[in-house]
Amino acid sequence: MNKEHPRTEMIFQVIQELVEKGQSRIRPGDVSSLLRDRNAPLGAWEIRAEFSRLEKINRLYCDEDSGDWLLVSAASLQSAG
Repeated sequence: MNKEHPRTEMIFQVIQELVEKGQSRIRPGDVSSLLRDRNAPLGAWEIRAEFSRLEKINRLYCDEDSGDWLLVSAASLQSAG
């Protein structure tokens, strides 16, 4: 991940944590709630911008039907590449 964007890395780590806890579909509000609980709130628009950045670097994708975001798995990256 690009070291120029520490916020992107932090958001990705929070998403990974949510997935590890069993949540496969993520929304910006899920990340926002966890960050608020940690006393590190971010605006929804800031989180959504990081989701777009993660999508651009093939770490996250949006299910257009539900609006949920999902991690791009290593397997799907290999089959696409």
